[in-house]
Amino acid sequence: MIKAVLFDLDGTLLNTNDLIIKSFTDTFKHYYPNREFTYEEIIDCIGPTLEQTAMKYYPQNISEMVEMYRHHYVLNHDGLIKIYPGIEEMLKALKALGLRLVIVTSKKRDMTLKAMKHTDILDYFDYIISSDEVTQPKPHQEPIELALKKLNLLKDEVIMVGDNSHDIECANHASVKSIAVGWALKGADYLRGFNPTYIINTADELVEIIKKEGVQ
Repeated sequence: MIKAVLFDLDGTLLNTNDLIIKSFTDTFKHYYPNREFTYEEIIDCIGPTLEQTAMKYYPQNISEMVEMYRHHYVLNHDGLIKIYPGIEEMLKALKALGLRLVIVTSKKRDMTLKAMKHTDILDYFDYIISSDEVTQPKPHQEPIELALKKLNLLKDEVIMVGDNSHDIECANHASVKSIAVGWALKGADYLRGFNPTYIINTADELVEIIKKEGVQ
């Protein structure tokens, strides 16, 4: 029986793809003005924490690169972020079933709150697990384990929903069921390789899966 649904934020509930790609592109232009980063290199930055990406590309000053990214992110935030079709209706349906909802994200809490407030979804959620609350972010199981602790629930009473390999691997490491969203930037076929429990193409399908699993 499912009692709570854990959601990734970027790329799952909110379409932040253009925002993230532009923020990384502008950041990389600052540090590597003579290098042209490929689309694939930029996309690979989606999922890991900012610190992990900065460690890869600018290890000499990780915090500086993170702040540069955050500057560009905030600058373009309101114009490039939007909620995916059907998401708000899905959240309403899940709350009507009596489920608790949790955000499990690799974003910092301040940027998470900014995005959720801007898209008017904050009030649907009971808890937020951001990268500030954990020492080991996704794909490690710690974020889900912290969510379970806050909810006081067992592993088989929650399900994780995400658009990235980090989300599915986090669920697998925590022995929790998972749902991969087919509107993911990297595509359903890519996510299928990480063995999610389910793959969906629309938000409506998620509600039906939860009902099938059983709600208490």
